[in-house]
Amino acid sequence: MISDKELQEAARRYEKALLAGLPEPEECPAVFSPAFERKMKKLIFRVDHPVRFWMRLLLPVLLAAAIAAAVLAMLLPKEPVPPPEPPAALETVPAPEAPVEREPAPEAPAEEPETIIYRPTWLPEGCTWAREALYGSEGMIVYQTPGGDEAVFFYDLNGREEDHEGEAVRVGDGAGTLLLGRSKGELNELFWSGEGVSFWLTAPFTGEDLIRVAESVEKEAPASAS
Repeated sequence: MISDKELQEAARRYEKALLAGLPEPEECPAVFSPAFERKMKKLIFRVDHPVRFWMRLLLPVLLAAAIAAAVLAMLLPKEPVPPPEPPAALETVPAPEAPVEREPAPEAPAEEPETIIYRPTWLPEGCTWAREALYGSEGMIVYQTPGGDEAVFFYDLNGREEDHEGEAVRVGDGAGTLLLGRSKGELNELFWSGEGVSFWLTAPFTGEDLIRVAESVEKEAPASAS
């Protein structure tokens, strides 16, 4: 009986003898059929360009799907598009009323303060008016005497009280102070007050004439507007 080892040895010798009897590869050129060649080219293209391969496979499918979708969209009834809703009415807000400009009532013209003038109504004979000036609450009137001297009458509406050294005399119902010149030709003076007004008179008159002029002083009525 032949053992397994002997069978294996006999198979190796047979294989070697069989291979030795075959021609060399270059002596047996391979000839492939056209179908085999096409399959091999596809396989090689698939391995070398996988993206282009799958694009070539999928492009017809995608194109057919796009055409089918377009045809289906044309055949399906289109739903009517609802008209756009009209815009909501805007609430009209009334514009604020512009403030009415009122012209201010014309102001009444300010009344000018009444001009108060005091003036002697008696003077020794021959005395004439020379000039006068008003300074707010103060006034001065100058008279010309026959001898060429000046008699000056002055008043102050503010009634300033001043102390004067001289002879105390009565002027009407009030008191006054008389200052007589000590030398010939020197002017005499008289100071007095009444109705809250201070008066002063200096002139080349005697004391009696100074008092008489003072007692003749009256407040002149204001001139009426023309």
